[in-house]
Amino acid sequence: MNVKDIIDAIYPEILELRRDFHRYPELSEYEERTARKVSEFLSAHNIDHINKVAGHGVVATIRGTKKVLKKPKFSVIAIRADMDALPMEELINTPFKSLNKGVMHSCGHDIHTAVLLGTAKILKSLEEEFSGTIKLFFQPAEETVGGAKYIIEEGHMENPHVEAVIGLHVNPFLETGSVEFRYGKMNATSSEFEITVEGISCHAAYPNTGIDPLLPACQIVTSFQSILSRNLAATNSGIITVGEFHSGTKTNIIPSFAKLTGTMRALDAQTKDYMSRRMEEIVDFTCKSFGASSSMFFKDSYPALVNDDDIVHILDEVAREHLGKDKISYMQEPSLGAEDFSFFCEVAKSAYFTIGVKKQGVQEPFPLHSPYFDPDEEAMKTGMLMEVEGALRLLGE
Repeated sequence: MNVKDIIDAIYPEILELRRDFHRYPELSEYEERTARKVSEFLSAHNIDHINKVAGHGVVATIRGTKKVLKKPKFSVIAIRADMDALPMEELINTPFKSLNKGVMHSCGHDIHTAVLLGTAKILKSLEEEFSGTIKLFFQPAEETVGGAKYIIEEGHMENPHVEAVIGLHVNPFLETGSVEFRYGKMNATSSEFEITVEGISCHAAYPNTGIDPLLPACQIVTSFQSILSRNLAATNSGIITVGEFHSGTKTNIIPSFAKLTGTMRALDAQTKDYMSRRMEEIVDFTCKSFGASSSMFFKDSYPALVNDDDIVHILDEVAREHLGKDKISYMQEPSLGAEDFSFFCEVAKSAYFTIGVKKQGVQEPFPLHSPYFDPDEEAMKTGMLMEVEGALRLLGE
């Protein structure tokens, strides 16, 4: 049997796994049941693994037994799938609708996990046909603290050392059976920021007796946009979004402070550092010009996701051979969204790509993170094919 035949044979089992994960979604850092189901499946197929990785993660290992004379390009690779769901109520009715109120797999991580389990089963059955080692990262907490970072910090990229990592994400705007690649920069680095503007409270009828923090705070929000339009090159991308603005308690009181929080994103570390420095200057000088004081701090989230072109090229070749060139597309521009797969890109040659989950006949599919998100489950066949054949190609088979 070839890989496509094997996928067709095991698809009903993988479909039921996905639906089980969808019925019982779990939030980031609480993926206990999901991890248990993953572990049970791996144990049932005699796949070595360890539990409680980076919280509720699972790391499995499959070792090829084929003897080869020529050393392959990569001896140890990894494939990653994230497992967590989102805090939202599902608003579509399916036989496997979420039973956990206020929690839903609206980002497709249930599909990612099921696909990797299918990949694990297939690769285990083929272990005599390849040499080298394949690690499988069932990762928690992608949506919050960045579980990929903790997998790395706990040492799971070592013993043996992982040389290449691949991962996939569902794409609701891409037809089922298709894949999309991006060479180089794919996702942004992101930082959250918090600003406090301190003034002096007074009666609204006598503003001259105090210092109104809202004036510099409003000016700051507006001035931030000048960084993007006047400090960055037109060919460079960045985003500064103030998502929260809190101040005041009553209509006739000038408040003592204003607090702003938001996110700043760029496509590389140099641009991010430059933007953060300019933001600090604008906050400082604007507040001083109004007689107010300020404080500002950043909390780094995820680094930029920059794909390794060599790995993307290998996956591109796999897709051309097994799907056909008409099923391949390329991102024209990188996304300013953040993705914690980027941590793997910092420590190994890595590539992230997307698979289409758009149902046939649907003109306007609902996006990721929508309560109406409804992916085509048939896409899991494409996911398994790309992961299995991609892994074998990376190992030289």
